[in-house]
Amino acid sequence: MPVHPLPLARRSAILVAAATLVALAPGSVWADSPSPAPIKNEGAGWYLDSGSDASSAKAPAYTSKYTGEPASAPGNLKWSYDASTKLIKNEANGWYLGSAGDSAKAPAYTTKYTGDPASAPPQLKWSYDASTKLIKNEGNGWYLGSGGDDYGKAPAYTTKYTDSPASAPAQLKWAISS
Repeated sequence: MPVHPLPLARRSAILVAAATLVALAPGSVWADSPSPAPIKNEGAGWYLDSGSDASSAKAPAYTSKYTGEPASAPGNLKWSYDASTKLIKNEANGWYLGSAGDSAKAPAYTTKYTGDPASAPPQLKWSYDASTKLIKNEGNGWYLGSGGDDYGKAPAYTTKYTDSPASAPAQLKWAISS
């Protein structure tokens, strides 16, 4: 039986240290991935919903009424926001939130994107300001809004907003769990 130049205890310690460095390294999947959670609109109290259409290239996003526990919400209501890539990903189908941004209230949508997250197109990138609770699209500078009404499901949209972020209407304010 060959003898290894390092004692077993030392080899084990080196392996544990290396694994810890990989798991905690900036940009690593384990350190940056938030747990998927519902994104709640401050105005109507409704949640961002990916819908059930997985066949369209750009499936419409909605806001839906949900009264259960956030931790028990279905996958179509659970999202992950990665501040480093600025992508908002849905847990149910793995699609990303996007902004069309070509009319007064352009539909928000979800779409399949399989490229490098750092190279995603700007219409899929969002910035979230926890102090103002605004979600702004990087591509067109428009804000995510909720159409919440009393019908159980309403379209999510993006809209141009040019006033003070602190004065934004409630339908443009969202709570993203960190």
